[in-house]
Amino acid sequence: MAFTKTDLPRISKPTSPALIALLIQIASLLVLLLCLTVAWQSFQFKLTLIQVLVAQAVLTLLLTRWFGLAWWWCVIQPLFPFAVVATLSLTLPPWLYMTLFLIFLVVYWSAFQTQVPYYPSTESAWLALAPCLPKDKPFILVDIGSGLGGLILHLGKKYPESAFTGVEIAPLPWLISYLRGKGNGGNVRFLRSNYENLHFADFDVVFAYLSPAAMPGLWRKAKNEMRSGTMLVSYEFPIIGVEEHLSIYPENDANFGRKLYIWYL
Repeated sequence: MAFTKTDLPRISKPTSPALIALLIQIASLLVLLLCLTVAWQSFQFKLTLIQVLVAQAVLTLLLTRWFGLAWWWCVIQPLFPFAVVATLSLTLPPWLYMTLFLIFLVVYWSAFQTQVPYYPSTESAWLALAPCLPKDKPFILVDIGSGLGGLILHLGKKYPESAFTGVEIAPLPWLISYLRGKGNGGNVRFLRSNYENLHFADFDVVFAYLSPAAMPGLWRKAKNEMRSGTMLVSYEFPIIGVEEHLSIYPENDANFGRKLYIWYL
């Protein structure tokens, strides 16, 4: 089943929690600097570096909770000022900072936009998924957050009459998967896009390995767009409040508590 090029619709995206977290850090630093300046000019009062870091951590935590960010931001945000000072104390060459920044940018770009970090699914999950796929006819499957393309390439070879799409927003993983897909026949393609730009009605199976933060939005999109009789699969992360129709422990994953959750629309 060969693919033809189609234009994917663009939709507006909500403000990224990562951007809110960054603005909170900047705001807390500016407020703290203003308070310290007034305290010094009025009372000749000043704080040590560790006291400044503790004060910013507390202020950042309060603002993070006030803005209602997820609980893990309440852990990350207060530690960030200490991490910055610790890193600067290493006196590493500037080019190394830039190199590390660019590497993280091209690999983890999706985490900034979607709250879904890069973390690949396992071969055990691919093998456990295969028996659950439609058996009586060719099908169209999309892997949202496809990473390096392992699942799509595996299934593309196993089911040559079906069609498979991998969707990845991070530049480097998408490029690697795109290059790996060259020469694998006409039933595999990789798109660099946000899955929100897809229309789920175009697929018989939607596979997702995202994060807890993304699951409510995924379920809303699936309910609104997927056709009757199609299948939504999530690896590791359930949809809170929505009971799955089937759950499977892939071999070697049970000890880690990772399951395949399957819903039939």
